[in-house]
Amino acid sequence: MEELIIKFGLLDPARRQEILDFLDFLLSKQQEEKTESFDAYKSEILKVSTWSEKEIEAMQANSKKMNTWQVPQW
Repeated sequence: MEELIIKFGLLDPARRQEILDFLDFLLSKQQEEKTESFDAYKSEILKVSTWSEKEIEAMQANSKKMNTWQVPQW
């Protein structure tokens, strides 16, 4: 941590602000990751989707079946 503080002190004010802005960006992303759940994401997508819940379930079931297909060997 001491090395980080020393290097930060060597930067000019514009570069320091750039580092601080980047840290703010990382912290905001971290906060979003903690608060966002799959159910919340799914409900947001369903608000703009033209597919019904039943159609989505059918696609998920088909996706699982497709993953079990064996690719022919040449």
